[in-house]
Amino acid sequence: MAAPRNRLPCLLAAFALLAGCASDAPRPVDPDVDLYSASGTRRSQAVQLVEASGDEAYVPELIAMLDDEDEAVRMQAHAALRAMTGHDTGYLPFEGRVERAEHIRRWQSWWAARGAGGAGE
Repeated sequence: MAAPRNRLPCLLAAFALLAGCASDAPRPVDPDVDLYSASGTRRSQAVQLVEASGDEAYVPELIAMLDDEDEAVRMQAHAALRAMTGHDTGYLPFEGRVERAEHIRRWQSWWAARGAGGAGE
C-alpha cells in the first residue's frame, strides 16, 4: 500500500485519465462508420456528409437506408440519392414497409443497370 502522501497524486492522475475517457465531446462523423451507428442522428449526419461528398460509391448503402428504422434517416437517404443521381422512383419515407421494399427494389435495379453501362432513368 502506498504511503498516504503518495496517494493524492496517484488519485489525481487516475481521475484525469478516467475523465478523458468519459468526454462528452462529440466525435467526428465518419460516414464509413456512422452510416451503421446505433444513433439515428449520427446516421443522418453521415448521410449528409456522403451527399456533400458526391461519392457514388455510397449509393448502395443509401439505397439500403431507405428501409432504416428512423424515418428521418430514410428521408435524408432519399434526398441524398436524388441529389447525387438525379433519379427518383417516387419513394416516400413514411410509406409502409411493403411499399418501401418495392421502391428499394426499383432503386437497386436502376443502380445495377446504370453500373452495367446504362446511364438513364
